[in-house]
Amino acid sequence: RGGSDGRRPDRVSHNRIPTKMKLALALLCAPAVAFMAPAQQTAGVVMYGNGKYDDKLWDMAAKKDVWGEWDPNSPRSDMNFNPFERDVNGNGPDCSGYFP
Repeated sequence: RGGSDGRRPDRVSHNRIPTKMKLALALLCAPAVAFMAPAQQTAGVVMYGNGKYDDKLWDMAAKKDVWGEWDPNSPRSDMNFNPFERDVNGNGPDCSGYFP
C-alpha cells in the first residue's frame, strides 16, 4: 500500500479547485459581500426653517393660508412654497417648506 518509495501511501486529491475557478468564485461573491456590508453613514445637513407656522399647528387651515400667499414666480423659501407638493417619495413639506 505504500508509495513508490515505501514511506507514504499514494494520495490523489480530487478536491483541489483550480486557481482560476477560485478567482472566478471570489469575483462572483464580491458583490454579495459588498451588499451585506454596513452602509457608511454620512453626516446629514439639518435645516431649521423660519416658516410662518413654526411651533404652531400645521393643519389644513395653515396649509391653505400658506398656499394662498404662495407666489410660484418667486424663488422658493421658508415663507414661499407650495404646502401641497410632494417629493419623489410622497412626503409633504413641513411648515417651513423642507421635506423630511
